[in-house]
Amino acid sequence: MVVAALAAAYPALAESVPAQIVVTAQPASRNAQQTLATGDLAVEQGKASVPVTRLERLSGNLSGMQLFVLLDDSTRSASLGTQIPELKKFLNSLPATTQVAVGYMRNGAASLAQPFTADHAKAAAALRLPTAIPGANASPYFALSDLVKHWPSKEPAIRRAVLMLTDGVDRYYSGSIVDDPYVDAAFHDALKQGVMVYSIYLRGAGGYGRGGWATTIAQSRLMEVSDETGGHAYFEALSDPVTISPFLNNLQDRMDNQYRVTFQAVNQKGFQPVKLKTEVPGIKVTGPTHIYVP
Repeated sequence: MVVAALAAAYPALAESVPAQIVVTAQPASRNAQQTLATGDLAVEQGKASVPVTRLERLSGNLSGMQLFVLLDDSTRSASLGTQIPELKKFLNSLPATTQVAVGYMRNGAASLAQPFTADHAKAAAALRLPTAIPGANASPYFALSDLVKHWPSKEPAIRRAVLMLTDGVDRYYSGSIVDDPYVDAAFHDALKQGVMVYSIYLRGAGGYGRGGWATTIAQSRLMEVSDETGGHAYFEALSDPVTISPFLNNLQDRMDNQYRVTFQAVNQKGFQPVKLKTEVPGIKVTGPTHIYVP
């Protein structure tokens, strides 16, 4: 009925196409056991409701995932060094269905240190201290775009995600302006490839970007990339977290409560805004803010 009504008003949009996104449905309590059914979720594309045809919890046979851990090579050694044991512990705790790759932001590209592997101990062994040279990353958003456009796996994956550890400072664009075209390009590239972006703020080497305003802008940019792609950004005020363990625990909770949503999207080319709604009490649903219709 929705598609028919749109077709009457906009003949060019009459055809619908199947679309899929991954959403996170977090219960209010960590211990709550609550599962969404197909009728529990509504999707809007623009101002129109579109039919949800399938909702699948990503567990069991559907729990497969590719997670790329992307570390900023310009991070202070002290910032990352104290967190590496927690990061290794997290990687080793992941389910066998999760493949992990490790790489470093360097000169505007993602340098691969460990290809995707189900051997989590092998992936954890690829973690090292950053070079801690100011500006070695060129821009975290250049590196993110490079990674998602050249994803280092041809294997199909239900979920693709990036966990970035970076200060989020773009040295190629003013730190006094929130809107950054390179940030926009990064999350658009991620949306095209169906990659969720998670980030943890850690201070960079050198003095650039240390001021309160510059840090706030950088964290806002990390939040924008994560929110747009259905991920999440983690930071503790304007300084390094004492431990990233709570962030990693929350990330695991999110990955344990994700669904693949199939719906009939209006066939309007390019990036189209989508909104998710549920009336199930005690559940917060988040996902990408746009879909890409080729």
